[in-house]
Amino acid sequence: MTDTPTDAFGGMSPEYKAASALKNLFTMVAVRVVMAQEESYDNEGGTMTDTYRGLQDYLAANPLRDGNTWLEEMMRHPDTNLRLTALRLLEVRKAYASAQFDFKGMHALAVKELGEENDRLMAGYVNDSFKLSLGEAAGEDGIVEEDGIVK
Repeated sequence: MTDTPTDAFGGMSPEYKAASALKNLFTMVAVRVVMAQEESYDNEGGTMTDTYRGLQDYLAANPLRDGNTWLEEMMRHPDTNLRLTALRLLEVRKAYASAQFDFKGMHALAVKELGEENDRLMAGYVNDSFKLSLGEAAGEDGIVEEDGIVK
């Protein structure tokens, strides 16, 4: 295993950087969960709840880039309903992260896909290298043709 340079992610470890990205993901999941809950409260199908509309408008005006900053700003919003919604989002993201997100499954999927992608990329590299060593040039589709015949 290689050591990651300490300045690779602004002094953060790769795990810390990944945890930060997951917090943002969990915040967005919480937003979607609360919006879905609010949408289901509207059985009539014609009007949105104040919480749904407020959250939708807030998200449109304030794109979620950093979950903590986004929530902190929402907790300072002049609208009481939005401040209460921010508290609700805190609880939903905590519940999702601690009880629903499959960390082991994520790890297994990331390692599996990384292996498959590495294999595909390496095979393409070897294939291209072999073609170059034979003096052949592949077309954009990767197929070598000579006089209209696919080799």
